[in-house]
Amino acid sequence: MNRTRTTMYAVAILIVVFAAFPRVSRADDWLPIPPEDLALKDNPKQPGADAMVLYREVNEDAKQASVNNYIRIKIFSQVGVKSQADIELPYNKVTETIQAVRGRTIRPDGSIAEFDGRTYDKEIVKAGGIKYLAKTFTMPDVQPGCIIEYRYRDQYDDKFAWSLGWTVQYDLYTRLARFSIKPDDSSYSPPLFSRSYALPPGLATIQKQSNLFTLEIHDLPGIEEEQLMPPVAALEAQVEFYYRSPGDPSNETPDQYWKRIGKQWNGDVDHFVDKKKELAAEVSQDVSAADSPEIKLRKLYARVLKIKNLDMEDEKSEKETKHEEIKDNNSAEDVLKHGYGHSLDISFLMIGLARAAGFEAAEVRVAPLTGMIFIPSREAASDLSAELVWIRADNKEYYLDPAARFYPFGVLPWYEAAASGMRVSKDGSEKIMTPPAATADATIVRHADITVDNDMEISGKIQVDFTGQEAATRRFYNRNEDDAGRKKILGDEIKGWLTADSTFEVTSITNWDNTDDPLHVEGALKVPSLATGSVQRMLMPLDLFQTTEVGYFQSQKRTNEVDFPYPYEKVDDLVIHIPLGYKVQAVPNPQKISPGPVSYEISAAQQSDGVEVKRQLMVSGIRYAKESYPGLRNFFSVVKSNDDAQVMLQAGR
Repeated sequence: MNRTRTTMYAVAILIVVFAAFPRVSRADDWLPIPPEDLALKDNPKQPGADAMVLYREVNEDAKQASVNNYIRIKIFSQVGVKSQADIELPYNKVTETIQAVRGRTIRPDGSIAEFDGRTYDKEIVKAGGIKYLAKTFTMPDVQPGCIIEYRYRDQYDDKFAWSLGWTVQYDLYTRLARFSIKPDDSSYSPPLFSRSYALPPGLATIQKQSNLFTLEIHDLPGIEEEQLMPPVAALEAQVEFYYRSPGDPSNETPDQYWKRIGKQWNGDVDHFVDKKKELAAEVSQDVSAADSPEIKLRKLYARVLKIKNLDMEDEKSEKETKHEEIKDNNSAEDVLKHGYGHSLDISFLMIGLARAAGFEAAEVRVAPLTGMIFIPSREAASDLSAELVWIRADNKEYYLDPAARFYPFGVLPWYEAAASGMRVSKDGSEKIMTPPAATADATIVRHADITVDNDMEISGKIQVDFTGQEAATRRFYNRNEDDAGRKKILGDEIKGWLTADSTFEVTSITNWDNTDDPLHVEGALKVPSLATGSVQRMLMPLDLFQTTEVGYFQSQKRTNEVDFPYPYEKVDDLVIHIPLGYKVQAVPNPQKISPGPVSYEISAAQQSDGVEVKRQLMVSGIRYAKESYPGLRNFFSVVKSNDDAQVMLQAGR
């Protein structure tokens, strides 16, 4: 968005802090290091920690569109060295740059190793395929007992309306942190207001002195990152700053606030879909009077999926946009005419077509599960960053997100399922929760037909069908890849399910663009040998595929609740043709366990020339209290043990 589109109505999310320590913004103004910090062997408030933040400072200047950051960390263990020596500073290269990076390592004896200033841009891939760009560098000569400190400036391009959010909470225990923000004191700039999120009661109070907001915190525990944990954004203590429009009421109740915001959003929808004649003409081309209500909606949904989503395109320069003659859409008719639009344009078009077809339709905005929990009392419209479509047809409700593009009709992206938000109307808004995701909406079905030769080498064919969420996420993250790129990425993923010495090459990918059909992958497999034993008697593992879930439960302790992104199901059908001259002497007994919202079963049946193995793993729930961790850990350990059970082959006589 540019400044003219947001002006005074934009919500600028910023965050605060500052205090009494000397400012550290000048080139080499490192703060003095107390001898007791050099001698510190452990965190007295959190014994056994690998590292802790001794001091952190964040100074933001809204007028200069910059944020100066300074952090000092004490390293206690080799694990702390591994986790803290390599620094990643995420940023959006379109709107910001990381500048003036400085750093140093202070050894336990007080000697100093200076950071040489070399930094690198690197694409970071997090769990779930989330990608971001980071400025990376490595601190020199880090060892247990050292103190590392570094600082940098986050400089924003003021041609953009920048919404800055700063978190008070760090991933390590923080002994002392000070934050500040200097608002823009230009005559046209409205006053700033603040609100907090997950800030522990009584921890700190925002202070305003002249043209400066400050906050100081002490002894704030960090957020320990673990596999399958809730989004960090939902746990972090945050303070936000935002602007209010001059006409906004100053003392609204939450109900009054959301009623007013809902009316505004509904007015935007009504204005955009006002060309009823044009929309009715489009509906008449897409559906027939004999179609059932759901068939009509499916056809309209398929029509809207043909609109190119500009928000999924690579960032374009102003020159490229002008060359491609990309124009703004001011109505649903414009979207149909241009064949492209932003996410909100596409959602509005779906609403307009549904209404033109005679259905009740409205906009829904929810807080995605990748971010903060929706708390209406915060009166923060910016929390509801995901736009959906609600439709009632034949007394049935549908929640759709056509702008997400790669999801089948009726399947919401996982981060929008069971999400809280507001459905808007001419009377305001109503709090809702979207339907939860279904296990059947995220399946991986694997078929393998393999042959074991007399040298115990394995070759064969694997077919994999990804449906619903599983297909959509792969289509989305690899949407810019060509056929060769997709084959490599999916081939590497499937190879990761197999033993380390396996080779797998994708031969075909079908249904890439057909979102209602499974994403189908076929390929050729070779394994040097899965069997062990003597010439007379061989043992083979029951399942070809590795149990990947067990890797999430290696640790014996757990700090956070366990969150799976969505319910899912894995179904395997493995046919093993054994070597000539051998017969199946014994197969493991069938196993079935179902402790609550997780279940597993596996069985093997002898055939004339081998064995057929059938396996099913189902995770029906997505959120488990941390007290459930030992049970989940044990469940997946049992799954792995059963998967590793062996088939016995005996040489014929």
